[in-house]
Amino acid sequence: MAERIVTIEYKPYAWAKKWHENIKRYNVLVLHRRGGKTTATINHLIKDALTNTNHRYAFIEPTYKMAKNIVWDMLKHYCRVIPDVKFNEAELRADFPTGSRITLYGSDNPDALRGITLNGVVFDEYSQQPSNIWSEIIAPTLSTTGGYAIWIGTPKGRNAFYRQY
Repeated sequence: MAERIVTIEYKPYAWAKKWHENIKRYNVLVLHRRGGKTTATINHLIKDALTNTNHRYAFIEPTYKMAKNIVWDMLKHYCRVIPDVKFNEAELRADFPTGSRITLYGSDNPDALRGITLNGVVFDEYSQQPSNIWSEIIAPTLSTTGGYAIWIGTPKGRNAFYRQY
């Protein structure tokens, strides 16, 4: 199969461009509202889903409804130029021609995340998520795959997000 060039209409802010060039295994992005955190991280997941075969990525919001309202349309928007990408509306999932997949989740049902395999995860508004979601559920799956985690949010007191930072 011939390699295709896909150009996604994403123009990162200066901070995001610098971050994309220097990403680490664990990243905490603390920015103000409307700072481009979600846009930068969803595009990072898309790039990885396009360049890796059969990998699994998750974007976790505090609630499933937030995942659908905040991230789902954005994911579909940026993926619209990718040939053969398939969307599963019922599962808030994008399946890529590489066999990789991005799924949106809510941490309001953390047990639904147990047992899944992940190569990368984004936690949005981590201060509003159950404190054990990282240590008990997500960290073990990333340790088996060598995957990465990205925490994004706006400061809201000295909570789990603050401690992660």
